[in-house]
Amino acid sequence: MNIWLLHPFAGGPGLGRHWRPFWLAHAWESMGHRVLVVSAGFHHLHRDPRPPGPQRINEVDFWFLDTPRYGNGSLGRLRNNLSFGRLFRSASVEIAKKFGAPDLIIASSPHLFFISAAHQTARRFDAKFWVEIRDLWPESIVALGMTPAWHPLVKVLGWKERSAYRAADRVVCLLAGAEAHMRARGLPAGKFTWIPNGVSDGEIQSALQIESLSHPLIDRINLIRLQGRRVILYAGGMGPPNAIEVILDAAAALSSTNPDIYFVLIGSGISRAELEQRAAALANVEFLDEVDRSIVHGMLNASDCAVVSFHKNALYHHGISPNKLFDYCLFARRSVIACEDKALAGLEDLVTSRCEPNDPAALAGALVAALGSPERPPGDRIAIAERYSYSSLAARYLASVDDRSVV
Repeated sequence: MNIWLLHPFAGGPGLGRHWRPFWLAHAWESMGHRVLVVSAGFHHLHRDPRPPGPQRINEVDFWFLDTPRYGNGSLGRLRNNLSFGRLFRSASVEIAKKFGAPDLIIASSPHLFFISAAHQTARRFDAKFWVEIRDLWPESIVALGMTPAWHPLVKVLGWKERSAYRAADRVVCLLAGAEAHMRARGLPAGKFTWIPNGVSDGEIQSALQIESLSHPLIDRINLIRLQGRRVILYAGGMGPPNAIEVILDAAAALSSTNPDIYFVLIGSGISRAELEQRAAALANVEFLDEVDRSIVHGMLNASDCAVVSFHKNALYHHGISPNKLFDYCLFARRSVIACEDKALAGLEDLVTSRCEPNDPAALAGALVAALGSPERPPGDRIAIAERYSYSSLAARYLASVDDRSVV
């Protein structure tokens, strides 16, 4: 089968974040399918702009579209997003000449502005058309306070959301509890499939040799522990959706009661400067710059516990699927998540402890309790991670591809 996977912000080796398209493509190739990932040549998550056209990256074929550059302004980013569908539609014939006509087009949605163009292209080639929903638009930006409900953009996104559900032969969603929300907005029965994020098979193999990985930041973690401290590690984005301020408030509470507990936060994002200022007086917190995934995995393995915190928000009742949870499960000795019980539905086995969100005292207590408990053995962590390996997820993803009822 010939699969075109569209993701405007697709990452991978040398590209940056959002590796899911790369890992799915690699797994499908291993299953005997031909796969092409179509992405933007420029966006804010890329490490470097990519020249337009085909490029093969670590055995996965990409096609980059010549999307316009932009800076920090939202209008430039919107223009870039709006251009993706138009550019894909224009390039689709040339893509088909090089890679063959698609049997299945999957539109993965960090935004919705290209869904109609993807659907039109699928119809042109008589291909099945699936939509992968990563975040619920426009509910996410409203619930997180990024855009007011009355804004015209919200109305446009709501229309596009309903249109996507009607057009798709199948909707694959990363959120376990989102089906009711989608059904209320026009998704027919029988078209919903839950496929969360996961870990690559290569990373599962690397977990067997993680102890031999060497890097100055891993040495830094080991040095802190040799000084008699217990290290709590956060690794991920530092933006408004991540409740890192709750982690910092928990660190402040523990600075006097448990001075041996030390927090290391690694990552980047628009809130980082504000978070560093908030933690400036804390002697038990340090920030480190973003590094390659493999190094983060080594740091997780060297630390005593990993932590992630979500805000209390009805949005998360539909579920969550952050990449860091799967990394934490595979590489961290222990992990604590602050979130509502509904948010973690289906993924409970990934973490060793959960506490309520937006409660620094509860998080501090959960971290102390976790550090006092036995660490999860590597074999147990690997066994859990294997259930979320991308080879397993890729097979689940295509399990119904021959079901003609979805066409």
